[in-house]
Amino acid sequence: MTPQDWESPETFHAPGGEALYGGSEQAAAYALRPLSTGEVLDRTFAIYRAHFWLFAGLASLAGAFSLVLNAIQMVVHHIVLLHYGIKIAGLATQMASGVMAILLLPVEALVYAASVYALCEVYLGRRTTAKESLQATIGRWLRYVGIALWQGWSAVWLVLVLVVPGAILLAIGARATGLVVVGGFILFAGIFGGTVYGVIAYIRNSLAIPAALMEQTGVRASMRRSKTLATDTKGRIFVVLLIAFALYMVAGAIEAPMLFFIARSPFQEHVMAQAAVLLIGFVGHTLVSPVALIGLTLVYFDQRVRMEAFDLVMLMGGSAAPEVAAWAPAPAVEIPAATAGVPATDAGGASGETAEPMGSDEHV
Repeated sequence: MTPQDWESPETFHAPGGEALYGGSEQAAAYALRPLSTGEVLDRTFAIYRAHFWLFAGLASLAGAFSLVLNAIQMVVHHIVLLHYGIKIAGLATQMASGVMAILLLPVEALVYAASVYALCEVYLGRRTTAKESLQATIGRWLRYVGIALWQGWSAVWLVLVLVVPGAILLAIGARATGLVVVGGFILFAGIFGGTVYGVIAYIRNSLAIPAALMEQTGVRASMRRSKTLATDTKGRIFVVLLIAFALYMVAGAIEAPMLFFIARSPFQEHVMAQAAVLLIGFVGHTLVSPVALIGLTLVYFDQRVRMEAFDLVMLMGGSAAPEVAAWAPAPAVEIPAATAGVPATDAGGASGETAEPMGSDEHV
């Protein structure tokens, strides 16, 4: 890693000698330039270490809410188990899981958006807190929930469309070999083919919340934007998600012995073991989820730098205002007549291409 990759706000200067963003105090904390996959991961963990309490604090809000819901579910499970038996308790647990997912989704989406906000502030050399990040994003929480629903549905719809009919054919065709074969084939295609498709679809849509926050776009426009930005970087997004998944698996491995102990005697009370499982889940979510959020947002930044010269957009004053809209490119940046058709090298740029208005609809 070269030294200039980690220049501080005090030392990072534009080519003309003035600090980035026209000499304002809001200088970039990290150089905006194309990054390799290794550099994205390196920078992800470096930012996380430098601002651990900010990102872990935000993640702990969703983790704490999930912890409370899981504790309630555990209590309900035990009450139903004592009065109605294990079959009814299992059904009640499944219903409670669905309710939990519905209640947890808005909190997770809001925390994701607040983490993106915090990362943008950090990346641009400004200070922020978890409270300020939440206050800046809570007004558009419904938009982020809509994006999260779309992302989740895009990942599971094909599995549901194929698995449900396959399972039905297997159930009703127990004595008909033909139906069993067809049902098994559909079930296999749904589980494996649908999972592969779901992963690809989720990767394509994984940059939607950063796009919605940075560019102030709606749900549908954010999803289209994510697909555009993820076109040539699916491999890097997959690596970021895979590393986060591996870290989650470490937490799952710690939980596994206690889960096995609980499963061996489901009719007995395992309060301490279940409490330990809930606590490990909370700690794991708090520590791991920022890795994926930071990594995906850095990929978003990197794709805009590669595809739209986002670094030049910021150099031309994209962060002048302190509001969230400061990160989005202006509707149009007028180029003076004297420099409208002049190559970037003559107008203070670095390449030999003709300067174009940044932030137009072609770039958003």
